[in-house]
Amino acid sequence: MKFFAVTLLALATAVMAAPSVKERDIFIRQEFVVDTETPSMTDAQGNVVPFDASNVNLANTNAGF
Repeated sequence: MKFFAVTLLALATAVMAAPSVKERDIFIRQEFVVDTETPSMTDAQGNVVPFDASNVNLANTNAGF
């Protein structure tokens, strides 16, 4: 009986959390197309940039380790 109550509560919570209007769910998250075939890396600020071996962030080297 406890399992049934917990399952019913979980399903009710999932139904309440589901979006009710489908048109509002679709939106563009990025303003440009990302080419997935090109290598990429993150810079020191965490931004994704095209890979460049001369600009690789070496956090431990910069910190003196």
